[in-house]
Amino acid sequence: MVHSFNTIFHLTNLLNHFYFPMQAALNMAMRVAAAKVKDKGILIVMMCPGWVKTDMGGRERAVLEPEESIADMLKTLSTLKESHHGIYMDRLGTPYPF
Repeated sequence: MVHSFNTIFHLTNLLNHFYFPMQAALNMAMRVAAAKVKDKGILIVMMCPGWVKTDMGGRERAVLEPEESIADMLKTLSTLKESHHGIYMDRLGTPYPF
């Protein structure tokens, strides 16, 4: 969910002062939800799609076409196991630390 931005523009953009804390709150809410449903057979993961060429991601600077990100996420979804429950990962399934 939380994106890695490597430009000063993205780190200093006023909107990011709101975006990053909201993403952190969303990630925490998903961890809580994952803990609550773990014994019910529901698998919850948080997946970052990468820096995708969208209106929000920036079409000129982003590195991934939407189709590429979606294809990667679909491949990863088909490999998930119970051990992935509640983790945050990139679109290729590599876990991100919280």
